[in-house]
Amino acid sequence: MSNLKTFIICTLLVIAAFAAGYGLGYRQWKKAEKVWTVAKSEMAAKIGNLEKELVRAKARDSLLEMAETFSQIITHLSEKNFGLAGKTVEGLKETFATIRPHLDEEWKTKFAFLLPALEEIKKEVETLSLTAKKKAEEIKSHFEQSLKPAKKG
Repeated sequence: MSNLKTFIICTLLVIAAFAAGYGLGYRQWKKAEKVWTVAKSEMAAKIGNLEKELVRAKARDSLLEMAETFSQIITHLSEKNFGLAGKTVEGLKETFATIRPHLDEEWKTKFAFLLPALEEIKKEVETLSLTAKKKAEEIKSHFEQSLKPAKKG
């Protein structure tokens, strides 16, 4: 009987040890899961912010490329190729319209003049006006000035 009593006590102690180990492990696992969830949500927020910043940077890069397109428009107008100049102006309008929603408010206000100015150039080109080149040069100059960062201080 003594052996049976010892066996039962040992078995109960082993079961209690396993239960205690399982309980501690489960608690640590839940704590680690909470930490992981918090870290995951923080990283998702950081990734979202970085993606937005990347889109804004690409939009600003497209603005730099648009300066080259202005040069093409002026070249076409110099060569009195009004049809190609009109298509290039239209392409420039479409490009700006696609990137405009991705610009922050400061850049949107800086380039608020652009769409009406491009429409004005387009009208000049459609009427085959010789002043279209001069207007395109003025708008290009204003556009390039807007690309420069504002001086702080």
